[in-house]
Amino acid sequence: MIFLKSYLASLEKSLDDMTLTERQSLYRKIGYEIVGEINKVSVVTPFSLIAAGLLCHYRRGLSYNDLMGIIDELYDYLSYRKVKFASTFANSEKAIADALFLFESSGLISKMGVEEDEEEDVEEIVYSLDDDKRLNLEYYKNNILHFFVPLSFVATSILSTNEDTVSLYRIMEDYKFFKRLFKNEFIFDDKIDDAEEVNGVLNYMHDQGMISGEERGSEAWIEVRGRGRLSLRPFAGLIHNYIESYWVVIRSCSYIKKRPRAERDFNKKIQQLGTRMYRKGEVLRAEALSSSNYQSAMKFLRESDILLVSQDNERKDRKGRKDRRDRRETLLYALTGDKSKIETLRQRLFRFL
Repeated sequence: MIFLKSYLASLEKSLDDMTLTERQSLYRKIGYEIVGEINKVSVVTPFSLIAAGLLCHYRRGLSYNDLMGIIDELYDYLSYRKVKFASTFANSEKAIADALFLFESSGLISKMGVEEDEEEDVEEIVYSLDDDKRLNLEYYKNNILHFFVPLSFVATSILSTNEDTVSLYRIMEDYKFFKRLFKNEFIFDDKIDDAEEVNGVLNYMHDQGMISGEERGSEAWIEVRGRGRLSLRPFAGLIHNYIESYWVVIRSCSYIKKRPRAERDFNKKIQQLGTRMYRKGEVLRAEALSSSNYQSAMKFLRESDILLVSQDNERKDRKGRKDRRDRRETLLYALTGDKSKIETLRQRLFRFL
């Protein structure tokens, strides 16, 4: 709980003495703290758990058994985190069945039952969803996504190599990279040290038999065990659409290599490229084609001095003449002259796709 009066009284400066930049920074800080407190008391519902299970991979559908297996893994981790569940989980089997029925009856998902003449070895119930429904389910998934973010970062790092072993140093570096990259997407608890967060996740993975640890000289290494890689995929898949969204925006920077583009024009190019990449199969998740994600990615690139923004208050008509009918200032986007910045980011992000 935050008491605004006492909170403001604890600040070194009063609001009246703050500059506009300082006040805006304070407002953001208060907003993050409020959202952080809301996240801490969020309740997991059957709808959010099913949505997360269906969206943690790009396939259009899952068999009932596969979906239940994923939901069990998600549920186990949330229980490990001592997250609060909705009261309906008192009878979890019924809660999941009821939520699946409501999703189906509302048209968000489809159910294919067992045919009478179907062979026993292929007999199964399948739940599927159309691409245009994935964004609807994304709302439910995002209600609990913050609980999984640390685990998703670490799982994505481990799965980014085909080797069975990965150094703890690399996992830590990837974790810090994701925190910087997605600082406009997720709220992070600054009171928890990165090493503490990562070690907590690795301890869970170890207890579940997904990984083991070993020392090589003075360096710690993680080895993926047995079905560990398969078990980690759903957790990594929970944030994969964000990675794809940011990848689209980074690829779109090629449109402003030679000359700046107006904000509306640049946004249109990003949308068009995202659609094209999705149709080509370079982007696998329809929910990655999110304008909100694109805007967050652009904000990150601006804050990293990769995207440069200026104002153009001289609009031109089609013949190149100054358009006096529209004197509104237009934002122009250009790419930094330091090509190593965008190339380093491009190569690093590509590793996680």
